[in-house]
Amino acid sequence: MKLYLLPKFLFYKLILCVLILFISEILLAEKKSERQEIVNLITLGIKHWKQHSYDSAYVYLLESERRAVQAKDTQLIVVSLNNMGMLETSRANYENSINCFQKSLKYNSNKNNSKLNTFLNLSMAYRKMGDYESALSYLYKTKDIAESLQKNKELTICYNEFGIIKKLQNNYEEALSYYQKSLQIARASDYKRGIVGALNNIGNVHKEQKNFSKALLYFNEALNLKLELGDKRYLSSAYLNVGEVQMKLNDFINAENSLKKALTYSQDSNDKELEITSSFLLGEMLIYKKNFSQSKLFLQQAQEKAELIGALDLQKEALLRLKNFYAAQNKGKEALAYYDKYISIKDSIFNTENMQHMQEMETRYQTREKEQQIEVLNIEKEAKANESFYMKIVLGVFLFSLLPLGLFLRSRQKTRILKERVAASNRECTKLGMELHDSISGSLSYLCRSMEKERVGESFVDQLRQVSDEVRGISHQLNMTAIANQEFRDALSDSLQLDHFPDDIDLKIYVPDGFEIDDYEKKINLIRIVQELKANSLKHANASSIVISFSRVQNKVRLDYSDNGIGFDLEEVKKGNGLHNIQERVELLSGKLDWQSSPGNGVSFHLTV
Repeated sequence: MKLYLLPKFLFYKLILCVLILFISEILLAEKKSERQEIVNLITLGIKHWKQHSYDSAYVYLLESERRAVQAKDTQLIVVSLNNMGMLETSRANYENSINCFQKSLKYNSNKNNSKLNTFLNLSMAYRKMGDYESALSYLYKTKDIAESLQKNKELTICYNEFGIIKKLQNNYEEALSYYQKSLQIARASDYKRGIVGALNNIGNVHKEQKNFSKALLYFNEALNLKLELGDKRYLSSAYLNVGEVQMKLNDFINAENSLKKALTYSQDSNDKELEITSSFLLGEMLIYKKNFSQSKLFLQQAQEKAELIGALDLQKEALLRLKNFYAAQNKGKEALAYYDKYISIKDSIFNTENMQHMQEMETRYQTREKEQQIEVLNIEKEAKANESFYMKIVLGVFLFSLLPLGLFLRSRQKTRILKERVAASNRECTKLGMELHDSISGSLSYLCRSMEKERVGESFVDQLRQVSDEVRGISHQLNMTAIANQEFRDALSDSLQLDHFPDDIDLKIYVPDGFEIDDYEKKINLIRIVQELKANSLKHANASSIVISFSRVQNKVRLDYSDNGIGFDLEEVKKGNGLHNIQERVELLSGKLDWQSSPGNGVSFHLTV
């Protein structure tokens, strides 16, 4: 019997292959282990996010991104950044969320499939930030990619987002059209969550238009689908929608059942916000049923839990219902106490939102300024790097030729910023006007009736009723959407609060018969300019006579405004918010302005747009 021995070189080669295979297996196992650790960090981040532990969630996701970058795992880097961006969007840190999404795009710049969700997330962040122009630009990109890849789920969400933006712009017809398209695509692809989302959004539009019966049909259809899905959080929001509309239709028996189910499911899913909303709606509904003991219990629970999680919006809603609770029992003192708390919270929210919006606008402006400075520095570096005399001449001519373009772009940028600022101001005015009309004015009227029943002093009730009328007037004055939908003469009258205009001031208004301004923005801005001028005349000028005149000159609108007040020195006057707002609106309209005033000689303001 013969033994066959391998040659030495083959033996060593075999040993080497075995060693390489063994080391590869170890490295692969380590890589798998490291990847799993990163996945675990992302999972923990999402879990803490769902539990409203936002800071902890951010720390986990930030660590997962760092580890993924270290491991050069592009897929997990993108997942970490997208989750961080969505987390920051949910807690209104929009600038940070946009930075996360933009950073994510750098890692998946050549992959349309990966970019799809990032574009969608960017659109949502910009929409919540109030920058609808940027939101729409990313939505169109999302739509194009989703259509090319036949991604019906993303296309459903995309059309839904189009609808949300149109609804925020009070364009309900277009919003419904987009929602219906979203519903159509979701039904065709049997995407149940998409169907539910579209049905809810259509129901919400009908609810805002006070078409409660139609809203209920869509909410009930959404509820039946959610019962199939079995998600407790989904079921809570579905019963909440149905219960709220049933309450509006005075179907209190079914409303109570629906809202109690909403509360139960919200508690089971540990969703504090839905639990609080269910509680204060139940409390409100029980006020109508005169079940005050149960109502108080739900309302106080809602207020305490809203305070516990620091949700100012929910605190505001709970306090408003508690005010109504005491007013319904003719307890004016307690109602006023809760009303004061409600106003305090509302002011805090309003100031915070304004501050955030101004900071966001300032950041965007500074970013654009820095980008321009970088571009200029780059051009200068290129010019210095080239020592050729002739090249310098050519470059100089080129830069000189770019000057008009630079001036045009800078002017365009300034106009865009002005538009954003003025649009934000108009949105805030409209929001505040609706809030005043829907809640505060109604509440004051209710208190007046309650105090009359309690036979509180007549002079006090008269003063309170006068305040109620003035608040109602201010709400009309501030509501830009309502003003824009009126004829110009009526819109001007409402905006100047003629019903409450001081009797000792001689006011003359000249508007030609049939005078109208079709351009929405021009109409709103001209009316706001008149409001600011009137406010200055009443507050600062001590005027006893005001003359306002509108006319048309060669297809342009002319506004003439004058008062006989104390006047001011145009060179020395410190421009407050009023004069600054007027100047911004004039610039936005590209108007030709002639402003004349001097101490003791009143004000003369002439604007052509």
